[in-house]
Amino acid sequence: MFLFGSLPQLLFVVTLLVLVTGGLSMLLTWWLIRLLPRWGMVDKPDFKRHIHRAPVPRGGGLGMIVAFAVVLLLFFGVILKESEGVFRETLRLLAPLLILVPVGIWDDKRGMLARTKLLFQMLAAGLAWWLGFRLEGFFSLHLAPWLCFALTLVWIVGFINAFNMIDGVDGLAAGIGAISAICMAVVAVNTRHYGFAAALAIFIGADLGFLRYNWNPARVFMGDTGSMFIGYVLAVSGLMLNARLASAASIGIPILACGIPVLDMIFAVWRRILGNPDASKTFPQPPDEEDSSQAHPGFFKRLMGIASRLGTADQRHLHHRLLIYFNRNQRKTVASIYMLALGMGAAAIACCFFSPNKGTFTLVILLCIFAFIINRLAFIELWQTTELAYHNFQSAHAGVVITYILNPLADLAFIVTAYIFAAQHSRLDAGDLLRYVAILMAVLITSRSYRVFWNFAVSDDYFRLIRTLLYGFIIARGSDVFIRSHHVTRLHSYAACVAVALILLERLGIHYFRNWQVRKFGASNLNCVPKIRTLLVGVTPLTRFYRNHLLSDIEHAGSEHLVGIVTGAHGFQHSYCFGLKVLGKLSDLENIIQEKSIGRVVLTEELPPAELASIRQTCLAHNVPLARFHCEESAVKE
Repeated sequence: MFLFGSLPQLLFVVTLLVLVTGGLSMLLTWWLIRLLPRWGMVDKPDFKRHIHRAPVPRGGGLGMIVAFAVVLLLFFGVILKESEGVFRETLRLLAPLLILVPVGIWDDKRGMLARTKLLFQMLAAGLAWWLGFRLEGFFSLHLAPWLCFALTLVWIVGFINAFNMIDGVDGLAAGIGAISAICMAVVAVNTRHYGFAAALAIFIGADLGFLRYNWNPARVFMGDTGSMFIGYVLAVSGLMLNARLASAASIGIPILACGIPVLDMIFAVWRRILGNPDASKTFPQPPDEEDSSQAHPGFFKRLMGIASRLGTADQRHLHHRLLIYFNRNQRKTVASIYMLALGMGAAAIACCFFSPNKGTFTLVILLCIFAFIINRLAFIELWQTTELAYHNFQSAHAGVVITYILNPLADLAFIVTAYIFAAQHSRLDAGDLLRYVAILMAVLITSRSYRVFWNFAVSDDYFRLIRTLLYGFIIARGSDVFIRSHHVTRLHSYAACVAVALILLERLGIHYFRNWQVRKFGASNLNCVPKIRTLLVGVTPLTRFYRNHLLSDIEHAGSEHLVGIVTGAHGFQHSYCFGLKVLGKLSDLENIIQEKSIGRVVLTEELPPAELASIRQTCLAHNVPLARFHCEESAVKE
């Protein structure tokens, strides 16, 4: 391509394309602002989900679509006439829009059922796959044709709906789309795919031209017409980028570049599968125990309920929560999400510098980036997930399923994994593996392991489980003496370590993860409950019980902050007990209350009358409530 002879020429062409497309997009959007109300395409606020207060024209995305298509066809069909292959690829790129654009216009004007719109989106994605835009592989893996088709449909439809869901604040979807396209364009320039970068520059110009009238306060909304267009173009651009790059991180670049909408969509789908789309509910609500038909509906009813909830909108997307955090300031909300998108885009650009033969290292880097982002943005969804699971696990019906079905299957999988891992550098016959697994499962079944209700297990149950597993591995090792004359060195020792760790992690995981989410929510800014600084008096088992109860109590999550402990017993000063620092003796109580701004004192041990009177007097002098925490039994009176 003669226009891309050098980097300065490329920058000049890209800048010119952005300006020309942006100017045309602005002109068409300005014209549509006056034309759309005549067509009846107006978004009227219902004061439930909408945050605008006056009617706004809807469907302005049509302007940037026309600007994008016109400039794209002129540039690759007229200016670059010698590039017939590029022009044909341009026509293939625009063909599925012949399905999406009419669907978007109809939806913006009259409305359309979610399942009907999804059907047309899948049809457009299928057409894109037929035209050659396919997810054929990633991380050096080549996909089978049927899997390629399925994943391509999921990819394109997912991107389309991701930008459709995030289009809830003025300027958000258009700005995120432009940022994502800029990141992909930088990667394309770095890998010398200049024609692809030019096409993305045209898309960026169309996006920014529309953003001129969509910035808060918006004079026009893009509607589903525009959001589906942005999602489709970026989805296909990601597929093209994945096909063109030899990097091991090629699949991660478009996912990171469009990471905010993609993550928001994933969390929205997960939230709706859980069955709590209502924003007014803080936590998932367990089914009514008195209504057995609702508590345990059939499989078909559950499936239909999930399908209906997936099409139900809610007000718990990322931009809705940030609107509350920023006191409904749309510009601050959009700016903060822009910064998150720029951070993920920078990570996407960095991925293109990874070596193609370092696929495992690249995968670890991508997973760490996503783990960090999820840790910052999505702990509420994870907390609600674990809380719903915790509520459901308390029922006897769920306990039976977990104890007699899920736990044996998990143990079977972990034992097989442990032996395969232990024998990765040695030869392990399938018959020997089957014998080892059969022995261990027989030992577990004949023991008390599957008669324990693990939702309410105590420490003795976990030690008994470890002892049972070790007995099983010893018997499996002893079977080698009678079945074969030799054995793999240290096979059973390594397998025992791995299996015990995995099985204990599975048993303890749900409890620890739930308590961790409770603590994290209590420490977050999204919890508006004022935190009381509490001081505990005494080092007894009741102290540990109070701490554990507070950390796992969903009703009081974040309401108290345990500052530390004071005790009259000698030897505990300046040490840590039950994870809390011992701040001093009882005689230091007054100074500690003043220095640590204590708002509440809780007694967790029995004190002599003189010491109790002294503590009561100190608390009264500083206007600090004094409470006693105790557990005792009492007779039932007739």
